[in-house]
Amino acid sequence: MQTVSETEHETDPAPEPKLAGILTFPPEVVAALDEHCAVERLPRERAICEIVAEYLRFKGYLRARPAHPHRTPKGEKPEGL
Repeated sequence: MQTVSETEHETDPAPEPKLAGILTFPPEVVAALDEHCAVERLPRERAICEIVAEYLRFKGYLRARPAHPHRTPKGEKPEGL
C-alpha cells in the first residue's frame, strides 16, 4: 500500500530548474542570439552567460578580466584559435 506522498511523487513531473523562466527575451533578441550562437558555435546557455558577463563588466559589476582562466569544454576549440 502506498502513501499519498509516494503516489504524488510518482505522478508529479520533475521540478523545473530554479532559474527557469527568469529571463525572457523578445523574439528579435532570440533571433539575434540564435544567429550569434551559430556564428560563434556556442550553446545558447554559454552565449547568454558570456553576453551577461560582458554587460556586467561594462557596467562595472565585474572585473575587467575573468579572475580564473576560461575553461573550454572538452571537444571545443579555445576562443581565438
